[in-house]
Amino acid sequence: MKIISLIAAFTLMALPMQAQQETAQPADATAELTAKAESGDAEAMRQLYSQYAVDGNTEQAQAWASRYEQQLTSQAEAGDTKAMMLLATGYLSGRDYMPQDSGKAVPWLVRAAEAGMPSAAYILGEIFTQMNNSAEAARFYKQAYDTYATLTAKLSEPPTDEQRKALYWQGYMTLMGLGTEQNTSEGIALLRAADIDWAWAQLYKCYVKGIGVEKDIAKGISYARRLADEAGDSLMAWVVGSAYLKGEGVAKNEALGRKYLQMADDANIAQAVHLNGTLLLAEGKVKEAWSRFNRAASMGLPESMTAAARIMMTGADGVEQDVARALNMLNTASDRYNDPRAPWELGQYYDSVDEPELANAQYKIASDRGVIEAMARRGLLHITPNSGVSWSPTQMYRWWRTGSEAGDPTCTLYLNLFLFGFIPLVLILAFGVPILVVHHLNKKARQQEEAEAGQADTDK
Repeated sequence: MKIISLIAAFTLMALPMQAQQETAQPADATAELTAKAESGDAEAMRQLYSQYAVDGNTEQAQAWASRYEQQLTSQAEAGDTKAMMLLATGYLSGRDYMPQDSGKAVPWLVRAAEAGMPSAAYILGEIFTQMNNSAEAARFYKQAYDTYATLTAKLSEPPTDEQRKALYWQGYMTLMGLGTEQNTSEGIALLRAADIDWAWAQLYKCYVKGIGVEKDIAKGISYARRLADEAGDSLMAWVVGSAYLKGEGVAKNEALGRKYLQMADDANIAQAVHLNGTLLLAEGKVKEAWSRFNRAASMGLPESMTAAARIMMTGADGVEQDVARALNMLNTASDRYNDPRAPWELGQYYDSVDEPELANAQYKIASDRGVIEAMARRGLLHITPNSGVSWSPTQMYRWWRTGSEAGDPTCTLYLNLFLFGFIPLVLILAFGVPILVVHHLNKKARQQEEAEAGQADTDK
């Protein structure tokens, strides 16, 4: 697990739930926050500078951020372990106007670890691992593991939230062999006992990848569904929706797939928005599909740029034709994001406006990126003078064979014409003998000899 992801997890653990979502505050709410901040409430200071930052008031945001840092420092020096962790993670990531400074972060992590914070010890283990200091890393990992193990030694019934988090970390560390001997089956058991969203996410990975358990995609998807249903995890909703729609690891189920896909779409998961657009396009709902592609394109998804541009290139069913914008999107998708389909679409456009040189250049890019439809044209380019690529019948044959094996009918047609038309013709012209006929007669003679030999063996 990377340090940055740990920082996010531990920061969320330390912050009150209501502070995890920043929204615009009305004037009276801002005044109330200001009063609390003035009285020394660090969390109010944090919310206040975040609000000023959202409003674009950088000067006030920086001023309250500085006071927040000072307040946390004061609380940490007084022994507040939560303040120590917030300071340390802030300095590690350099977030919220706090300059990134691991030199300031490590001492606070050490103090928090000494005060019994296992999360601080774990992060120190990660830091020293990245510094290739295995001895210090092992020491802090063990300290973290031992603290988590102590917290889970006598579980309540049901376990408290703190115990469930400790079970998760104990299970994860056991699974990975951090601070304790690696034991994958015990690690899996502890993760199951934790029964919280973090554990479900890890179990999903374990079952999908076969880590510590026999690979079982369906079981992994069941944990992904829990994350989507009970934790509102939109990324897992996308995973589940995609799996059921494609029948990957689970029985194909259109209704379930659409349900979870829509959850991810509503949460603006770009891949889900794109897939929803693809399904709508297949149903003939062009305008709705274009709307999805356009939205996903605005999130930077190159395949959506290409799909939206394809529709805009001609315009259909309420979508206005806009060739200039379509070309801009295709060029962006191709040049900036290396989308394979974009140069194919550009090639098609340049063919339509009788610009063969520009079209050929795009087909070359598309074929290099694996677009099978472009391989027929690429093969022709290798036997066309002044085409911009090297003259090479060998390369021509390679591109057509590759495209044919991938299922492109044009490549198959060209390949058959080459193998069963052009080559026999060349042999006949070169040698004056229909070589294929001779070959066929020889083959027929061999088959007859083999049949006679087989009959002789039977008679014996």
